[in-house]
Amino acid sequence: MGFCQENYTDYNKIISEIKLLKGDDEKKKKKVHRIEIGLNGGLNFAEIKLENGIDDLDLSDKLGSLYGGTLVYNFNRFLCIKGDFDIASKGFTMKNVGYTMDNDVTQAIKTADVRQLLNYFDIPAFFHIGFGKKLKFDINFGPYLSFLLENRSNLVDLDGNKVTLDDDALDFALDNSSKIDWGWVGGAGIDYHLTDKISLGFDFLIETGLKVLNGGDFGEFTNSSRDFDFGVNFLLVEKKSKKLF
Repeated sequence: MGFCQENYTDYNKIISEIKLLKGDDEKKKKKVHRIEIGLNGGLNFAEIKLENGIDDLDLSDKLGSLYGGTLVYNFNRFLCIKGDFDIASKGFTMKNVGYTMDNDVTQAIKTADVRQLLNYFDIPAFFHIGFGKKLKFDINFGPYLSFLLENRSNLVDLDGNKVTLDDDALDFALDNSSKIDWGWVGGAGIDYHLTDKISLGFDFLIETGLKVLNGGDFGEFTNSSRDFDFGVNFLLVEKKSKKLF
């Protein structure tokens, strides 16, 4: 005669718990890829930095605008690559110079501030690192590439009339300028997600040109600008995939 005792084990419960654990692991291994498109626009303060030119020129910032589209690829909720495709107004303001208006029959000489408009098709492409969930604080850094739009480049007075410098000593010869500019862009920003598919953003970016450009009698210069850029982004594609590790 023998006696034995065995604890009851609910194997179905164990199997269910294993399935739940595996399900949690699967969720952790999934990686979300998001592509967003958007519209952006804002203001900028542009200037040029003379590398080899006339030292006594009284140059100052020029207030301009920028507007265009945005493309964002999200690796995860912290890191993405952001590219803007903008029409950006750059250039400078020259203080207290003598000029004549090109459409003035009398050719009267005036003295005032004039502006050089160097409008570009500007493509900053930078890493966009964000901290937070619904409200995110961002750090931006990367390169930019710009293409000069010649048909938008004129020396003008404050009313927008095309002018010519009176003494002809200073000629900003756009015909001899390089049509391509490049450099570095960096800054910070804020993103706010209204919904899972719509977000608002603001970026403060500093563009520093590295390419030395030719400005005729002005000498050689590089572009620089400080951009205040607002935008709205919309979710285009979202795809989840498993990480390899």
